[in-house]
Amino acid sequence: MTVRSTMAAIIAETRLLINDPAGGSQLFTDQQIQDHLDDTRDDVRYELLTSAPSIVNLGEQTSTPADYIWADYFSKYHWWESDCVIQDGHFIVLTPLASDFIVGHWQFDSLTPFVDGTVPGQYPPLFATGKTYDINLAASTLWRFRAASLATAYDFTADGQTFHRSQQMAMCLKMSDYYACRARVRTLPVMRDDLVHVYHAEELSVLDSNRDVIRGEQ
Repeated sequence: MTVRSTMAAIIAETRLLINDPAGGSQLFTDQQIQDHLDDTRDDVRYELLTSAPSIVNLGEQTSTPADYIWADYFSKYHWWESDCVIQDGHFIVLTPLASDFIVGHWQFDSLTPFVDGTVPGQYPPLFATGKTYDINLAASTLWRFRAASLATAYDFTADGQTFHRSQQMAMCLKMSDYYACRARVRTLPVMRDDLVHVYHAEELSVLDSNRDVIRGEQ
């Protein structure tokens, strides 16, 4: 797939993790990095964002009741591609005042609601649809590719000096393990088919008899 302009920030951050700055001496192309990022991608459809209202007393008097200003919304995912779509409860597409795609934070009404917010702000619910990435897992894979490219490196001695080129591969693998430990935790539901299913009885009237019992799985 062609390199997407909406991936620029994520690709740049991944290059920092693998110490491969863009330029004439880069080891990986943007296309290769994006492909590995896509391998870690989660497609999110209509995630209900967590609202973080600001409670402000705009009257600045103890007798004035405080008001809620709905300005900040957060996602449980990080590292969003920048083409993410935010919709309200009527599924109208909204344009946030500010979007932090790294942490999944969108701001409406005011960037400083405690200072100049306007009641009520942007009422919930809000939904996010887009693509998120595990850049640490992608970095771990790319470090292993770097290690593979060094598999034929060997140590040698010349002019009384000893050169340990094999250390490069070892360090690449060490960095791969480091970023693998920082990758997202994923869970997999497992169903056992070697256990007896749990049933419970329910009495139903069959042929006008109350003594017939059929068993149904609930």
